[in-house]
Amino acid sequence: MPLPNDPQLIELTDMNFFLVHGLLDESICEGYGFIQKTIDDWNSGANRFSGEGEKLWGLVSGADLIGIGGLNRDPYIEESNVGRVRHLYIREIYRRKGYATLLMNMIIDQALQHFAILRLFTENPAAAEFYEAFGFQKIEGYKVSHGLIFCAPK
Repeated sequence: MPLPNDPQLIELTDMNFFLVHGLLDESICEGYGFIQKTIDDWNSGANRFSGEGEKLWGLVSGADLIGIGGLNRDPYIEESNVGRVRHLYIREIYRRKGYATLLMNMIIDQALQHFAILRLFTENPAAAEFYEAFGFQKIEGYKVSHGLIFCAPK
């Protein structure tokens, strides 16, 4: 049984999405605009991670959200069997403690059930190394830097 302050993985919904706002200031200070995009897209309905196979997860420690990561159908290509890692972010004081790995394992497990390929985009060399440890390969294309090919989805 987890300890009370061990981060718990949750699915983000309308009932708890307000927690994402707690990541905004730090992410902006670090130069990352995708937390703001996540909030804007959720509020406008442009992306609520509600399509087939899509989800947005959070890691909660106590009452604080310490990270998020999501899975969408890749909006940048026409094929419906291609998923996309979206908006993976861990607060700085929680990095290098296995929390991003926990989120990525959940994203990959979910993607395996719905998609044949999983793609993402990063310009951050440390993030690229992180994704490559999961088997992602560097690829070139529009709004993509890495891909992971699965067998046919279940």
